[in-house]
Amino acid sequence: MLLKLSAPCLCLIACTVQFTCSILATAQAAPAPAVPNPKVVLVSIDGLRWQEVFHGADPEILRNSQFIRHADQLAELPTKPQQLMPFVHQTIASQGMLVGDRRRGSAMQVSNPWHFSYPGYNELLSGYPDPAINSNGKIANPNVTVLEWLNQQPGMAQQVAAFGSWDVLPYILNTERSKLPVNAGFAPMNEQMAGTLTPQLKLLNQLQRQTPSPWAAVRLDVFTQQFALEYLTQKKPRLLYIAYGETDDFAHDGQYDQYLKAIRRTDGFIKELWQQLQSDPFYAGQTTLLISTDHGRGDSANSWQHHASGRAIAGYMKKLKHFGNGVSGSDEIWLAALGPQIPARGLVQTQQPWSQSQVASTVAELLGYDYQAYQYKAAAAIPLGTSSEATAQLAGRGSQLPAAPATDTSASAILTPQ
Repeated sequence: MLLKLSAPCLCLIACTVQFTCSILATAQAAPAPAVPNPKVVLVSIDGLRWQEVFHGADPEILRNSQFIRHADQLAELPTKPQQLMPFVHQTIASQGMLVGDRRRGSAMQVSNPWHFSYPGYNELLSGYPDPAINSNGKIANPNVTVLEWLNQQPGMAQQVAAFGSWDVLPYILNTERSKLPVNAGFAPMNEQMAGTLTPQLKLLNQLQRQTPSPWAAVRLDVFTQQFALEYLTQKKPRLLYIAYGETDDFAHDGQYDQYLKAIRRTDGFIKELWQQLQSDPFYAGQTTLLISTDHGRGDSANSWQHHASGRAIAGYMKKLKHFGNGVSGSDEIWLAALGPQIPARGLVQTQQPWSQSQVASTVAELLGYDYQAYQYKAAAAIPLGTSSEATAQLAGRGSQLPAAPATDTSASAILTPQ
């Protein structure tokens, strides 16, 4: 027996089905990218404080001879923000956007409870904090990162690669499972990753083998830089991740002068990277550059060397027990963005801090993919458009950020870069 429905009922059912399908489509489809064939380069600078990024060298630390190895060279140190990071302040501040200057109402922070490297990189790349990631040990990450997931998507297979100075990066990206091409630590470039080695790669392998590093687990960033640039030239990935490391290690060593010099070098590396991208027709006008960090650092002359939460100090970081409830400032980070999908917003003021966990979904969205459709725990992408566009984006998406810290960018304002 067929059930007969009146015309109004049929209309109601049709509208309900249409509305439901619309909701499902909205939840599962990422916004179309603003460029036809987008690429992304994600950069992290390990443990670089927002204080130096936005305000330059700390005069109190500079006056402390304990942290300056060569006092006779103080006059030669880059100390003003425009000297430390000229590319960030001359190019990104005028053509892109910056977040993280807490003295001017702009903030970003980590959501994980530990405030050190592996937990930070996991949050940055997987899109959510995992309390079980509670050490810097060489343990294969159980969480799938946005790099691994994108490498499995249509149009992205074998289009993702990563380079890093810290030898733990292959474990963070779980190369055994993910099969991502990763070059990190003191590993030479091999043919499995790069194909036939160019003369440049052979020379870099030789120089890396012959050049001592101050640290057992971190190579000099120049090798990470040059390996990555040569890989860009030869393989042309659509998504590249570069993780610089010197800033964090010089800070842990208490060498503030070398920390400042490392910041200046890294800014130069990023400028060199951007110039290469813009000179290559495959990347020019189609590539977004995102820059951030894995954690903050202590916010005073007595604590700037260190970073850890109170919970971390009670466990993995017991050596910092004299800091009691944690190293203040360790959770405070920053972000910079530049490219055709990034409006020139300058410094973006935030009512509440943006979250490190938003970066993974942002990378995917810039490439035209919806990471949250796969990973429901991932935070919503950062609204990168104008203030009005950001408000509409958040309202249409309806996604929530981790409970701590909450993020509200709907009332973001724009500050003129200074």
